[in-house]
Amino acid sequence: MLEVRDVRVSFGDTPVLRGVSLEVAQGEIVCLLGPSGCGKTTLLRVIAGLEQPQSGDVWFDGQSVLNVPIHRRGFGLMFQDFALFPHMNVAQNVAFGLKMLRVPPAERDRRVRDALELVGLQGFEQRDVARLSGGERQRVALARSLAPNPRLLMLDEPLGSLDAALRERLVVELREIIRRVGLTAVYVTHDQHEAFAIADRMAVMNAGVIEQIGTPQAVYTRPVSTFVARFLGLNNIVPVLRQQDDTAQTALGNFHVSAPADALLLHPDGIELSDPNAPGAIAGSVEECVYLGDSYRLQLRAADGISLMFKLPAVNHLPHVGDLLAVQPARVLPLANGRLG
Repeated sequence: MLEVRDVRVSFGDTPVLRGVSLEVAQGEIVCLLGPSGCGKTTLLRVIAGLEQPQSGDVWFDGQSVLNVPIHRRGFGLMFQDFALFPHMNVAQNVAFGLKMLRVPPAERDRRVRDALELVGLQGFEQRDVARLSGGERQRVALARSLAPNPRLLMLDEPLGSLDAALRERLVVELREIIRRVGLTAVYVTHDQHEAFAIADRMAVMNAGVIEQIGTPQAVYTRPVSTFVARFLGLNNIVPVLRQQDDTAQTALGNFHVSAPADALLLHPDGIELSDPNAPGAIAGSVEECVYLGDSYRLQLRAADGISLMFKLPAVNHLPHVGDLLAVQPARVLPLANGRLG
């Protein structure tokens, strides 16, 4: 449905997008995830037509849209600040794009009602937008984006201005609404949990390139680079001191590896308590143990003062700060030159 081909954008002498390519299937929700300044919003603006690339192309439904004006692309765009008109009521805000498209009044009123019902705001037509809560304003902005029946829905940090509890609830509802309508969507965020909740696939961006793209589960369980691992909070990265065949020697002991490695990522999930003398076991003292409901977040001070974080299933006995224990990681991933081996 959507294909971005080797897009490059520079602002002055500063490259912002360095040959980005991306494909989005019909009905798919793809999330652009990364830190501020990585290029994700610029990529969205190129797709929308708000930014012209120095090179590359954007195709939609089998045709290039690079030279198609913004208003003729048939795309919907929702911003972080919602960009609602304060002098218009809810219905007038939702109808704004339809008026620009010269949709007849009767059809326009029907689409406004349908869009507000879809986002759970039926009966809000005459409300003053200034008197709405943050979550309600977010729904109005979404209804305005949905009313013209866009071919592609683009969302730029749409929940960024809301508090954490409201974000957590609305992101699930947002996915359900997009799914119900059957839209193709590109969603920009810097929040990994938001991306996990809404995306069919996520593209992790860094310094103008896509470091990794895949399902949320695939990216989290097997990050392909040190950057992706650390951005997702997977910080158990231990240097390899020496490697002989399939054995990597580290300050924490020896580990079996499947490829050459400069460092090892000890994934925090799936660990088990272990005998300290068992092969691959990591022994240390407990620095912190936080109960998370279904698991404990365990901070372990191991050999050479290396601090590691693991998730321990809550079915285990609660460790206490200062306890000595050993754990067995379920996944030890080799990293070579910052990339997964």
